[in-house]
Amino acid sequence: MSFKVATPDLPRQFHGKWNKNVYHVLRELGRGANGAVYLTTQGGVKRAVKVGFEGMDILMEVNVLKSLQQGRDSRVGPLLCDVDDLVLNGRPCTFYAMEYLDGDQLDDYIQKAGVEWVPVLIVQLLARLDILHKHGWTFGDLKPENVIVTRQDKQVSLIDFGGVTKLGNAVRQFTEEYDRAYWHAGDRRSEVSYDLFSTAVMMVRLVVDSQTWHMSLGEPRQTQILCDIIRKSDSLYPYRVPLIKAFHGKYATAHEMRAEMLAILRESTVAPASPAPTKQQGSGTGGKWISSLFVASMLLLAGTLYYAWFL
Repeated sequence: MSFKVATPDLPRQFHGKWNKNVYHVLRELGRGANGAVYLTTQGGVKRAVKVGFEGMDILMEVNVLKSLQQGRDSRVGPLLCDVDDLVLNGRPCTFYAMEYLDGDQLDDYIQKAGVEWVPVLIVQLLARLDILHKHGWTFGDLKPENVIVTRQDKQVSLIDFGGVTKLGNAVRQFTEEYDRAYWHAGDRRSEVSYDLFSTAVMMVRLVVDSQTWHMSLGEPRQTQILCDIIRKSDSLYPYRVPLIKAFHGKYATAHEMRAEMLAILRESTVAPASPAPTKQQGSGTGGKWISSLFVASMLLLAGTLYYAWFL
């Protein structure tokens, strides 16, 4: 579970104790369980800086980003640029600077672009998770707020690595509504199936309206409630098999789930544009839905076939 931390505000300008890089703070981007993130400029380039009092937690995130950075093509998360110390209110802090990814949170992007983008971006997300898992980590606190869609190329990246956990350990951070223990579907052991459960729940959350979602969070909390939502949703029903398999921990890898999702997505793009669907979730005509999905799928192809060479 995430809590806000009492990390003091950064001064308008600061520099690292060892590397001496000077940062100009523009604004705070957010706070998590183990630190605060700021938008800064360093040498005229925008950087996101995370600072926290728990040096070991910060350094764990640094190690994860370093290991992922060895595969530059993966684009799982932002590139690491600097690691250093500073003193805030007389207390030593550790911080790291990373590339600033200009984009929208996953849920905000879907609100603007439409629910037809949900399976496209979930497939991208599964490719990123597969790489993370192959490095021996799970993301843990997987939720729309920790996934960004870049504005320039519409690519998915993970942000806020504070909940990343070594496979086999207890999950370090989680958000209840995406946590399988919350849904009485398993424990909080760090394993591939934990992230895939969260991914499936997130897909449901991104598609349904807020009222339906909040009604599902009452007692009893069981995945059958999610299955009922899927059965009634035109947008989710085609993906019912991979979603339910993820709820029940039936996938050994994110790559397996991605392959099944992608097959369904590709099949939906070759369906004839007429007649229009008899039922529609969301706004717009059936033709508009098919056209939007076709464009989204082409972007998906541009973004995921490249990664296939490295997976």
